[in-house]
Amino acid sequence: MTDSPKTKLHGGGGSGFGSIGEDVLESILRRLPAATFASAACVSRSWHRVCRRILSRPKLASALSLNPCAQNALQEVVDKVLSEPICPHFAIVNVGNNVNMTDALQYIGRKLGAGTPIVISADSGIIGVDALINQVKEVEGGIDVGSYNSEDSDNAEQGIVLTVGFVPGLKVDVVPLLHLVEVNEDTLMVDKFITDITEYSVAMSGCSTPVGVIMFGDGVAEIKSAAEKLDYAMPLETAIVGDEKGNFEYRSADNSRYVPAIGLQDYTASAIALVFAKDRHKCPGLGDIKFHVALSDGLSTIGPRHRAASVKVDDCCTLLTARREGQEEILDGEGILNDIRDEILCLHLKVGSLVTEP
Repeated sequence: MTDSPKTKLHGGGGSGFGSIGEDVLESILRRLPAATFASAACVSRSWHRVCRRILSRPKLASALSLNPCAQNALQEVVDKVLSEPICPHFAIVNVGNNVNMTDALQYIGRKLGAGTPIVISADSGIIGVDALINQVKEVEGGIDVGSYNSEDSDNAEQGIVLTVGFVPGLKVDVVPLLHLVEVNEDTLMVDKFITDITEYSVAMSGCSTPVGVIMFGDGVAEIKSAAEKLDYAMPLETAIVGDEKGNFEYRSADNSRYVPAIGLQDYTASAIALVFAKDRHKCPGLGDIKFHVALSDGLSTIGPRHRAASVKVDDCCTLLTARREGQEEILDGEGILNDIRDEILCLHLKVGSLVTEP
């Protein structure tokens, strides 16, 4: 017979935490930061059971910082993301030009633990919820769109977004597409890249095809052929997305699995793949996570429409205000995004999300 939510937890002499009900304990544990939550899961079997119930579904925690000090920005996003229960299975970091990617990789790696695969990508535009004020912010071409004016460039080339994922029932790692540098020849090791992905999937799940792949290219090497071969080697059920142009750094959970120990200096990564494979040892009762990919060249009409109230074009961005259909209030860019987000949440619409199926 399974315990009811009000089952009392014994082991404390009938007083204190040992005598409270599971529903009360769960309410307390849900409010803990990630590190404290992880410690609480080790207190006893009953606490571990409650913690597993709290983290039983896929979860993405994300935060943005526009702090001009890169170190402070890193601390802000890490503190925000880890301020709630989450077990980091992977991390994707999008940074502006003011952030040293190597330093960011080392700092976030220390905070998330040695076994967490991490991808850091330098991007010309980022968007997210600010870690301090909990408002949507957008940086495009190094400029904070929400606060930009032509006489103020304090926000130029800054910004960092940290996204940490928890995907129960999956294993995640970063697989590099190695670039063999020889005297007179540059060679992409595409066959090894695909083999590494399939072998990782077999090792984790017993199946040669992963659930999903997110690719990042360096913008220098021609990786189109590699993407085509990967697409040909994988079934339609494997979702493959990515960006072939950009700078990146990464950390694999086990880099020795992919990079030869001999002649290490002769290899660089021209692209990487964040690979999601099923976990053959997943806990009983967990559903399967499936990736759904949608391509769009814009926004489809959902709910009430917005009519532009004013448009101002500058050298690097367009400043837009609009009025929602049937209302007099004029919204700026942030207000429009919040309006759309609220509408989407009301309709329970999820695009490109992780879905757990029983």
